[in-house]
Amino acid sequence: MARPNLNPRGESVLRTLIETYLEAGEPVGSRLLAKRYPEPLSSATIRNVLSDLEDEALVAQPHTSAGRVPTERAYRYYVDRWLKPHPLGQEDEGRLRAALDGLELDPEAWARHASRTLAEVMGGVCVALPLRLTQSRLARLEFVPVGAGRLVAVWVGSLGEVEHRLMENPWNHPESVLMELGNYATAHFAGLTLSEMRTRLVGALVAGAQEGESLRARLQELATRWPEDPGAADPPVLMSGLGQLGGLPEFEDVTRFRELMAAFEEHGRLARLLNAFADRASEDVQLLLGTENPYFEAWPLATAVRTVALGPAGYVTFALVGPLRMDYGRVLGGLRWWSRQVQRRSDRG
Repeated sequence: MARPNLNPRGESVLRTLIETYLEAGEPVGSRLLAKRYPEPLSSATIRNVLSDLEDEALVAQPHTSAGRVPTERAYRYYVDRWLKPHPLGQEDEGRLRAALDGLELDPEAWARHASRTLAEVMGGVCVALPLRLTQSRLARLEFVPVGAGRLVAVWVGSLGEVEHRLMENPWNHPESVLMELGNYATAHFAGLTLSEMRTRLVGALVAGAQEGESLRARLQELATRWPEDPGAADPPVLMSGLGQLGGLPEFEDVTRFRELMAAFEEHGRLARLLNAFADRASEDVQLLLGTENPYFEAWPLATAVRTVALGPAGYVTFALVGPLRMDYGRVLGGLRWWSRQVQRRSDRG
């Protein structure tokens, strides 16, 4: 969708409406908007501006007599244009700093404790996924045939982790070809993550498309078919704070809340979410608003994703999930501060 075309007054009214709604949690009427607006505006002017904002799909009116609420599009505009990280208070900093204890001893137990603390301090649901294949860096790749039309891909990571994935082999490549493909991948792509290897393969194929049935072409076919789902019945997803959503006005409808709870219980869904955004979240906090999150697009949720490096212990990707009416500045500032503390502790370790 194209960027909204707003004049300065429209932007100012929209920002005032969003910040008022984030604070109050109720539809914002024109009278309250006039009180919060930094300059005096007549009721007629405010109504005209709100009408323009509705035309741009930036505000909505839940009921005929109710005030306005921001839309998903408005939140994205707000985040992109005005969002600034807010510093945490001393008490919250202290609680998050205390959650660093034990990181060096047992990374998975630490991730569980950190997830629970983040949910309590920042609010919402926190899910975490320890080291996954998308963050593992290739040390060796092998393909082993296991009968007609199937094979097992064995990914050996740079930290010694080993992942086995059962895959389809519709081309029925013989064992000799599979061995050659594994050797080729190991020689050319060592040190890359799976997503980086896929990107490099696509680039190589574009450069040498005339080779047709080359090793690169065959390896690219296998790479694109690599299963995203880890295949385990219960992926090692850690989750905390699920009950907090039930007390929010956005989820007062009992049936809808139960549907949301059922979605959170699908650990495969959560694992795919965290894996999908792990790479980008290793650089900075990624904010997914509403339908931008393909794994929870049916619900009015905001998701903040951050991947933190634990040194030799690998990586953990965290996602903090809450309603679209999220305190974005506090969440962004808190996750940035906390991830820096994790990095410093890991570097010292």
